[in-house]
Amino acid sequence: MSVILLEHPRPKNHKRFADVVNTPLSACLMTGYIASVLKSEHIDTEIVDANLFGWSFQKTVEELKRRNFSLLGVHLLYLWEDTDSLFEMLFNLRKEGICAHINLYGHFPTFAFRDILFYYPFIDSVTVGEPELTILELAEKIVTSRKRAILHVIDGLVFHSWSTEDKNGNESNGRNLVGKEPDVGKKRPEIIENKPRSVVSRLDTFPFPFRHHYDLFKKKGIASYILGSRGCYGSCTFCYLDRFYGENSSWRGRSPENVFEEVYDLYQKFGERYFYFADANFFGPGKKGKERAGKFARFIIEKGLKIEFGIECRVNDIEADSLSLLVKAGLKEVFLGVENGSQNSLNRFNKMTTVEENKKAICMLRHHKIEPNYGFIMFEPGSTLGDVRESFEFLKKMKMLRKPDITAHLLYHQQTLFKGMPDYEKRKDHAESISKFNYEYCNKLNDRKVSLLAERVNYFCLKVLSELSRTKDDQIWHDSCHYDEEDSFSMELNEKLINHFEETLCSLEKVSQREVQVL
Repeated sequence: MSVILLEHPRPKNHKRFADVVNTPLSACLMTGYIASVLKSEHIDTEIVDANLFGWSFQKTVEELKRRNFSLLGVHLLYLWEDTDSLFEMLFNLRKEGICAHINLYGHFPTFAFRDILFYYPFIDSVTVGEPELTILELAEKIVTSRKRAILHVIDGLVFHSWSTEDKNGNESNGRNLVGKEPDVGKKRPEIIENKPRSVVSRLDTFPFPFRHHYDLFKKKGIASYILGSRGCYGSCTFCYLDRFYGENSSWRGRSPENVFEEVYDLYQKFGERYFYFADANFFGPGKKGKERAGKFARFIIEKGLKIEFGIECRVNDIEADSLSLLVKAGLKEVFLGVENGSQNSLNRFNKMTTVEENKKAICMLRHHKIEPNYGFIMFEPGSTLGDVRESFEFLKKMKMLRKPDITAHLLYHQQTLFKGMPDYEKRKDHAESISKFNYEYCNKLNDRKVSLLAERVNYFCLKVLSELSRTKDDQIWHDSCHYDEEDSFSMELNEKLINHFEETLCSLEKVSQREVQVL
């Protein structure tokens, strides 16, 4: 085996499971695309999906020890407080004598590569940004050459200065430093950062992503994801998606023909009847974006495919003609980027949408009997009690607080701050780093009353979400745990969440600024 692509274990963190913006959904097909590109060039490649198999970190090490490979590509996710455990797993691979080149790829390492390479010298390289062609070039060179100086010529790659040959031609790398903490008193090792790789403008040139263990995905109820586009035409301050692809990146879409061909291939080969589009922005910009979506829908209708599918989009993308075509083609689910019910907060997010557009999009979807799921940030650093009140009234008026799991998320969600987000650049000099990678920062609320409200509401909502999560984890599905809108248990729990928020908000609205200092 020449190349292994690893989806590492993702242990559940019940303290942080409600924070949903760690890694964009579009990343779910990253490894599949890399594998298909490598296989198309006849490079022996295997995906080891430890997360899908439910392996522990130790089990993953044991399984990798049984395999023979020259390159290990790791799709690295930020695991909150458990991130060190992931690097310990990679450290244990080295201790077990695995000498393969270890490359990390994904959103987290793209933004945190300097600190990762500093703290973990046994990591050979990091792929920055769009990974397929960088890892293809790396694989070709690793498999055919033992000299590490070749890393200098690969666009989109970063690595230690010690990951090259020394002046005597001997390999000098961080593997002999396994288990040793870097001496922060000494000069940091130089990080070699090759020039960025240009993104692929014509996404149709990529082969379809490799679908590993399809039956197991279906058995676990995981959707068949399709990635019809990359990037977003928006510039929201809480998102790092476009910065992942590069400073000057923009939304890029596959042709409707190419997307339909992939859907039809899965429809024929596996009998798949449900798809979910992992695109951050399904439509793409303006009139052309809606026309592209409509053309894709017509392919499905004309071919007579009996399928259902879900998408994610901005509220200003919802438009009557294209929506009607998509519904006719099988659209059943929409994740809608509403984000807030206060225009002040939307403006601070640079969302470039209005509260009225939010309302219009929701009503239009409901007209087609689609109750959307929502992207929503109740608390952001600039929030005032007035902004929170507006958002709360918006949620109630639009009847979005329907079930306890949805209600808890909507009332709870606070903006997180990760490296790569525009808001990170604004606040990094005034915020406290939560991780040693300087990747996640504490996004404090400026208004003391809002901060108190968030603390009290978050505590209550997290208790509910944690209980719901444990119920699902234990697979206890008796009548009181379905949480249907009309179930009496659900209605009672939902009402408790709404009333708790209302009572806490009202109590703080009555408190003077002088009194709030002693709370």
